[in-house]
Order: sequence, then C-alpha cells, then structure tokens
Amino acid sequence: MHSRRFSTLPAIGILTVIYFIVGKLSLQLAFVHPSASPVWPPAGIALAALVVFGYRTWPAIFLGAFLVNVTTAGNIGTSLCIATGNTLEAVCGAWLVNQFAGGTRIFDRAQDVFKFALAVMVSTAVSPTFGVTSLAVGGLADWANYRAIWLTWWLGDATGALVVAPLLILWSIGPRWRLNPKRHLEVGLLLLVLLMLGEAVFGGWFPITARNYPISFICGPIVIWMAFRFTQRETATGIFVLSAIAIWGTLRGFGPFVMATENQSLLIAQTFTAVLVITALALAAGMAEGRRAEAAIEQQKAVVEAANRTKDNFLAMLSHELRTPLTPVIAALDVLESVPSQSEDSKASLAMIRRNVELESQLIDDLLDLTRIAKDKLQLKFDQIDAHQAISNVAEICRMEANARRLRVYLNLRAGAHHVTADVTKFQQIIWNLLKNAIKFTNENGEITISSSNPSPQVLTIIVGDTGIGIEPEILERIFDPFEQGDRSFQRRFGGLGLGLAISKSLAQAHGGTLAVASEGRDRGSTFVLTMNTVAPPQERPTEPEMIPIEARALRILLVDDHQDTCAALEKLLVRRGHLVAATHNVRSAMEAAVRNRFDLLISDIALPDGSGMELMMQLHAISKMPGIAISGFGNYGDIEKSLKAGFSEHLIKPVKLEKLEAAMERAIAAEPVSS
Repeated sequence: MHSRRFSTLPAIGILTVIYFIVGKLSLQLAFVHPSASPVWPPAGIALAALVVFGYRTWPAIFLGAFLVNVTTAGNIGTSLCIATGNTLEAVCGAWLVNQFAGGTRIFDRAQDVFKFALAVMVSTAVSPTFGVTSLAVGGLADWANYRAIWLTWWLGDATGALVVAPLLILWSIGPRWRLNPKRHLEVGLLLLVLLMLGEAVFGGWFPITARNYPISFICGPIVIWMAFRFTQRETATGIFVLSAIAIWGTLRGFGPFVMATENQSLLIAQTFTAVLVITALALAAGMAEGRRAEAAIEQQKAVVEAANRTKDNFLAMLSHELRTPLTPVIAALDVLESVPSQSEDSKASLAMIRRNVELESQLIDDLLDLTRIAKDKLQLKFDQIDAHQAISNVAEICRMEANARRLRVYLNLRAGAHHVTADVTKFQQIIWNLLKNAIKFTNENGEITISSSNPSPQVLTIIVGDTGIGIEPEILERIFDPFEQGDRSFQRRFGGLGLGLAISKSLAQAHGGTLAVASEGRDRGSTFVLTMNTVAPPQERPTEPEMIPIEARALRILLVDDHQDTCAALEKLLVRRGHLVAATHNVRSAMEAAVRNRFDLLISDIALPDGSGMELMMQLHAISKMPGIAISGFGNYGDIEKSLKAGFSEHLIKPVKLEKLEAAMERAIAAEPVSS
C-alpha cells in the first residue's frame, strides 16, 4: 500500500502542475466567457492520464481544474463544481474507453477509433453541464448565453480529448523508439511538408489565405499518406501539429475558418480538426490491422511450410523404415519360388505372401505419390505407348485376385486408335487402381468390364464398369478426394487408405486427360471413364543387338546395407544367380573391401551408419570407374536425383524385385566396361 502511494503521489503532483499550466494558457482563448475556451487540451491530458495510469490519478485532475478556475474567474463554489465536472468527465470517458473500446489498445482497430470518438462526445458533455450551470446559478454567466457557452465549452473539451489524448496514449504505450534512419527521414520529410502546407493554408504566405477560401483540403493527402505509410503514433503527431498551426493561423485572421468572431472561427477550426483526426486515426488503425493480418499470415505460412517440411521428412523416413523390412521378404520369396518340386500348397502360400507384400508396398507408394502430387513434384517420363497392351498387362496382373473372388473380367477393347503419349508406369497405375477398386467393391460372382472406344479419331475413352456396391449420389461429388471411401462401414469392411482414385484422377490430369465417375446408386454398380488424346502409332524401331543375360556372367559385387536381413537375403539371392558377393554394412568396411579386391558392381543402400551411399559412390569413383546401383527406402524425386548425381547408374526403391534388380544390373554393366 505504501509503495503504491509513494509512486502515485509524484505522478499526481506532476500531472496537477501540467494540467494547471496548460489550462491557464488555454483560457487565454476564452472569448465567449472567461471559463469557456474553444481550445481545451487539458481534457485530452486528463483522459490520457486516467486511461494510461488508472483511476487513482483523478485527484490531479480535480486539483488542476480547481486551481485553474479559482485563479481565473468565479468563486470557490463554482470552481469546485467545475473541477468536479472536469474530473467526472475524465473518469466517465476513461470508463467508456476501458469498458467498450479496448483501453490503451483503443487505436489498434478502426472500429475502436469510432468507439473512442463516441465515448469522447458523450463524456465531454458532463463538464460543460456542471460548469455552465454552476456559473449561471452563481450569477457569473448569463442564462441567455447558456447555449453558446455550453457549446463552446463542450466542443473545446471534445476536440482537446480527440487530438491530445491519442497523442499522449500512443506515445505512452507504443513500442520503444528505435533508430531507423530511412524511416525517420521519411517521417521527418512528411512532417516538414505538412508544416509547410499548414503554413501555406493558415500562415498568410499567399493572398488567397486571407480571403477565406476553403483550401484546407490540400493538407488531406499528406495526412492520408501518413496514415497509410506509418503508425497511428506518427499520424496523431501530424494531426496535432496541423491543429496547432490551424489555431495559430485562424487567430491571426488567416485561413478558411476565419468568421465574424474569434470564437466562431476557432469553433469551425476545431470541428475541422475533430473530423480530420477521427478519419486519419481510423485509416491508420485499418492499415495497422492489415499489416498485422499480413504478418500473421506470413507467420502462419512459415509455420505451415515448416510443418510441411516436417511432414515430408517424416513421410520420407516412414517410407524408408517401412520399405526396408519388405526387401528381405521379397528376396526370400524369390529364392523360395526358385526351388523346384514345390507342392501346390507351398506355391499358393508363397503367392499369397507376395500379393500382400506387394499390396503393402503399393500403399506406401500411394502415400508418397499423393505427397508428390500435392507439392507438384510428380515426375513423368512420356513415351508413345499402346494403351490396349498396357490394359491387358494390368488385367493379367489382377486376374488371380479377380479369380479368387469369383469375378468375371471382360476386355472389350475395340478402339481403332489406341496409342497415347504417357508415362507407361503411371498409365498402368491408373488402370490398376481402377481395376483394383472394381475388384474390391464388387461382390462374388460379379462382373467387371474394361472397354475402349474412339468418340472421335483423336480421343480414346477407356471405361471400367462393375456390378458392385455402387456409389450414392452424395458420395459421387467427393469420391476423388484423398482418403474418401464413402460410408464408414465400407472402410471397416474393405480397408485401404482411399488414395487410389485421388491419385488416378491427378495422374489422368497430369497426362492431359480426364477421369469421371457415374453410378445409379447403392448396389447398382459404378462406371469410371478415362479420356485421353490419341497419337499415331510409333514406327517400328530397329532391333537392338541382343544383350547377354546378366545371369550368364559371374559378377564380382560389393553389397552394402546396414539392415542385416536385407543384406543377407540379397547376398543369398545374388549368390544363387552365380555372382561373387562381398557383403558389408557401412562405408568404412566397404572402402576396405574395395581397396583389397576388384569389383564389377556396387549395390549400396543410401542411409548407412557412418555416412551415406552417395559418399561411398563418390569415393569409389575417385579410385575406379565401378558402376553402382542405389537401393533405398527413400524414393522422392530429389533422392533419386541426388543418387544419380553422386555417380549411381540406377536408384531402385525398396522393396526390390529380382527382375527389376537384374534389369538395372544389365543396364549398369552395359554402360560401364567390366573390370578385369
């Protein structure tokens, strides 16, 4: 309690002195009555003090107002009434501002500026009512002049509060002043221009200013420019400077506000200033809101971008961690399937394992494809392909699964023009997704038809229709949305991520085509229509010389992978194909093996415990021209590009099938001479 009192008392004393001095100076402009001035800055000082420092500073307002009036005109009684009115006016205004307009943050929003103006207009009616009434009752003011005195008093208080309070509040609570030469130079130049324009309008520099022409509007653009370019604090300062110039010039008889009497002239000038300050501060607050919103958007954008990077890194790592365990499973399957004299049960079990492993791999691919599509980083290698051949290949791949569900798949490929420009892998992925979707949502003994036609010679239409569960009308609109599978019961019943159709539509659009769907409702089947532009069939290419199959050569292979099961499975698979394999698990042991022996080929993982496969490839290239094949769970385009730049001939994504590995080995060996 004591510390608060001691900290408050000096502030009350200083505020009392300031209020008294400014009040005495303001009453020098009291023309209609000694106690009623059309220019009353103390009202702004009082309001700012109570808003910034709190209601406990009210005694300073009361003492200052009492001393001003008791030493000017009137008696102790009227001075006490006037001081009471001034204090209640400030308290009322501060309460309205704190309650309805944001307190010290009142000038942060344009709508709060208008609330501030309304609060000032209402609260400043208190002081003239108390003051003029007490003067009239005490015989110190003529009742006949009550209205004129009250209007002068009220407008002086209102304008003082509107002009001075924002200036003091903004400089009291605003951010600390920091040196910014460029910005402060611009502020200084604008204030100088405003000062010169104010002098031009109100200073009597030109004859036109003495003829009462309405030229005050020429100051408007500078004030508006300050509101646009700078903060509310600079704007309030500019208005204060312009108000002071307007009062000074008007009193000297210059400017557009000169009327019959000095009091009328100041009332008109103060009205102009009040309108200008409300407009300029509202505009400055609006601009500040825009800047804050822009900063918030930029901050949110940075957060979203960081989240996207984190998500991409997570998906890449998740892909690597999920793919890596699948590689030894695929390799082991290749070994087991090559064993002769297997029983039918064993073959069926191995086929079942392969189907599920490949399904798991496809789900991972779908997640990565969706990320690439969303970031517009999908890489396509276009070529002229036979769409009918691609459809037949996909149908053959899915035939076993369709037979297991007792589904009849019919191919009705009647299009005469059936060559398109496409990425063969991604085109087959579109057909594969549509056919797998039909198989998944068609009950046993159902039918699936894949047909093609040419609505025009330049257009190929591929239709995948089924007799399955169909799609309800409300689901049709979002069936191509990611993770959309319709009814939740379908998700539980059929599983999956709901990405296939979304990816297929995006791939179709990337190929310049369209993908649409139609269905008559529940249990009425569905029809997907893929439309693409056709091209002329490619000319037959000359037969390339036959390559010697890689299995006919005994290659010396340096195999590097830190995943023990993957390394062991690949080593076993390659040894069974007749190759000599040195298996290592890190960069150091791989370099030691390369120094001791000559190798024809490097097969390496990218992520190694003591470095990366790319570093290993570059080090090996420095001592030999050994070709290399990267095998990794990281499969983004950037990962592949980095591998190729490091010197790898191929970048295979885990899990690696035997046929893909052998094809990559053939290409790598064909591109580089085998060491002897």
